Amino acid sequence: MVRRPKGPSIKDIAQAVGLSTAAVSYALSGNGRVSIETQENVRRVADAMGFIRNDTAARLRTGESNLLGVIVHDISNPFFAELLSDFEAFCYEAGYLTIVANTKDDLARQATLIDALVAQNVAGLLISPGHTTSCDMMAGLRRRSKPYVICVRDINDPSADFIGADDETAGYLAARHLIDTGIVEFGFVGGHEGSKTWAGRLQGIRRALGEVGKSIALEHIIPTSPTNEGGEIATRRLLETNPDCCAAICFNDYVAFGAYAALHLAGRLVGVNYSIVGFDNLPQSSSLLPALTTVDLFPRTIGRHAAATLLEKVRGAGLEPRRYLVEPTLVVRHSVAGAVPHPRL
Repeated sequence: MVRRPKGPSIKDIAQAVGLSTAAVSYALSGNGRVSIETQENVRRVADAMGFIRNDTAARLRTGESNLLGVIVHDISNPFFAELLSDFEAFCYEAGYLTIVANTKDDLARQATLIDALVAQNVAGLLISPGHTTSCDMMAGLRRRSKPYVICVRDINDPSADFIGADDETAGYLAARHLIDTGIVEFGFVGGHEGSKTWAGRLQGIRRALGEVGKSIALEHIIPTSPTNEGGEIATRRLLETNPDCCAAICFNDYVAFGAYAALHLAGRLVGVNYSIVGFDNLPQSSSLLPALTTVDLFPRTIGRHAAATLLEKVRGAGLEPRRYLVEPTLVVRHSVAGAVPHPRL
């Protein structure tokens, strides 16, 4: 067997720069009382020598980790790209690296990923749980005293902080906008039936309709997976079973993308003879034709707040679990007929 030559060690670097191995270790990790100038000099010499820090060995020695795990239920949803962008940046500035895993809404896969990341000795976990996750499924994390924060999908876990949006207010804002433009009959398409997010938005829709003595018909509520494909399927079904219905609130912008496709194939014109409202305010939403009216849930704000909260837990702040709900805001564009004039083409 051919043995690969060993790379330079911390001892080799210490001899090269004339410092103790402890001082070099502190300089490379950014910990301890080592000046910025010394840190930069040590890292420059280490790079020139081809030194690669063994973080696994360092974690074993100190019992500390600079890794954070993130588990989300659908990484393909652009909402999570927005959320994770600010989460990762905030944590990086604090000296932590992020590992992201995708459950695809599979609870068995979710359990496997949690165990795998804990085995990698991550310092803490941010979890956007799969559909039908219960707080009992987090029992293993609690037994191991592993810090974790729940985001986006609430599971009523009394042991964990929750960071998300005020879904009832979001649903109310979407429905109120349609009502204010004279539309009181509309569908609610997409989303997993019974999830707290879906139920919260539906409750807000019902509250808005109740204020004008109306209600949403059960046949106008069509849950599906909260995806582009799910939105197309649900909108086609709404068109087939309720052809006189001329508006829909989509569970999220991702669902709305699919709704646009279904309406185009059916010969309907969004913003002219069919009205659509979404949730999330993804960057892509303003680029649709016509631009999508949506409720901004501020995913980047959720990401930053989730990062700050998880780091507090990791650092042993000892705070009681808290709930932080971002207040949504309606963003009016051109996908609701009669709401605002269409721009000249």
